[in-house]
Amino acid sequence: MNKHQKPVLTGQRFKTRKRDEKEKFEPTVFRDTLVQGLNEAGDDLEAVAKFLDSTGSRLDYRRYADTLFDILVAGSMLAPGGTRIDDGDKTKMTNHCVFSANEDHETIRNYAQVFNKLIRRYKYLEKAFEDEMKKVLQPHLLSSFLKHGWQKKMPTLLPLL
Repeated sequence: MNKHQKPVLTGQRFKTRKRDEKEKFEPTVFRDTLVQGLNEAGDDLEAVAKFLDSTGSRLDYRRYADTLFDILVAGSMLAPGGTRIDDGDKTKMTNHCVFSANEDHETIRNYAQVFNKLIRRYKYLEKAFEDEMKKVLQPHLLSSFLKHGWQKKMPTLLPLL
């Protein structure tokens, strides 16, 4: 009737679950990183598409989808009412956007291909892109865009998407 004691592991701690650390929502940092990369990509839209594809793993496109499409459509973040937040600071704006593009059909088609590649690669951006287009096409924003001469670009872009 010799009872054996069960071995006890010593020196082992109970692991507590890691708490989910909340990341700060910093769209300006995202904007700065994205604009810098887009400006470094040069004038080639193929290089822009490759840059967007490669940075998708580093930057959180899911969290900053609105900012991403604001930059790709208007060149910078948009304030409520349709004005660019960074209109005065050229380092926070990019020329690789639909509104800065030439008005010919071929150039707008190339921008549509960039959007399509991005949405095919990151499927979760599809809903955010639709929301962005709804936001851009709202009457009060559209009137702001018409003042800047962007009225010819959006009707050309939308059927291509």
